[in-house]
Amino acid sequence: MKKEVGSIFPLSDSVINQAESEQAQQNDDRIYYSLCREALSDIAHAFGETSKTVLIPAYTCQTVITPFEEAGWRCEYYSINRDLRIDTSNLLSLVKKHHPSLVVAHPYFGMDLNDDEMKALTAIKEQEIAVVLDLTQCLFSTKHYPFASFVVASYRKWLPIPDGGYLKNMTDAVKICQPEAENDDFTDRELAAMYLRGQYFANGEQRTKAISIRLSKSADHIADSNIAPHKMSQVAYNLMQNENLEVNQQRRFENYTYLYQKVRESDKVAKVCKNIDVVTTAPLYFSIFVQDRLSLQRPLAQEAIYAPVIWPVEDERVLINDEVKYIYDHILAIPIDQRYDEKDMQRAVEIMNNY
Repeated sequence: MKKEVGSIFPLSDSVINQAESEQAQQNDDRIYYSLCREALSDIAHAFGETSKTVLIPAYTCQTVITPFEEAGWRCEYYSINRDLRIDTSNLLSLVKKHHPSLVVAHPYFGMDLNDDEMKALTAIKEQEIAVVLDLTQCLFSTKHYPFASFVVASYRKWLPIPDGGYLKNMTDAVKICQPEAENDDFTDRELAAMYLRGQYFANGEQRTKAISIRLSKSADHIADSNIAPHKMSQVAYNLMQNENLEVNQQRRFENYTYLYQKVRESDKVAKVCKNIDVVTTAPLYFSIFVQDRLSLQRPLAQEAIYAPVIWPVEDERVLINDEVKYIYDHILAIPIDQRYDEKDMQRAVEIMNNY
């Protein structure tokens, strides 16, 4: 069986049992959620008599948008350039036009916000507009972001845990409390999916893999239909405490660097990031623009390399201009996480360079 690259993290029965028996204490100033979208929901509901207008990057995940829509906010979208940098002039003009209560900002794929982006978001804060910084794509960033009123991120996309995200409240003006109940239905299904994925890697049975995928999709359905805030499960928090985060980051950097150096650009494949020096923190994926994604995903999948589209369009209102539409239509993500080494990256390079 070919080693799979991408998809669900596996967990063994012994690792799950050990994590379920531990009681690691959450003793910092973060609020831990089952899902990052639940943190955004709490932020959306925490604002009282305001304009209830939020500016969101046009290139984003639907799970960023939905919490605000469900809380009755009006969502407006600002432009992201093809290099995944904020179109700061567009952002500032929309701030002037819509007078939002909130602005959401993402750094993408290991690229911390640059000086122009920092300057624009600082100017927005000075207008007494709250800024939500979503660090999901740059989870381990050490950069100081003084303009942020709230910092949120998802852990579960980075680590072998069934759920987990956080909110850090940087303002005294809005009070947000830790949720009390865990998201048991979601967590149980994700844990079962991760256990079965580990079993599949051990026995190679396709039926085991299929059940694992179905369980994970059913968990996603639960998340989509129940955005009420839940706290991060104890088992996920325990699993996270046992991870060597420094080693994980180093492996991601090494995999990213290998792909950056080895992937040949052509009229069919181009790197999203044109300067590796701007990748200042561990990236979630190695991102490329592909002329025809399906025609590359197929040969990758034949070699058990599963490259996801980050993110599919669920609401066409995000397609505000040709630049943003190009990103959505052509971007593809190559997994680079701590499960993989140079041999795995070499397999991906060979396919991309022969595409």
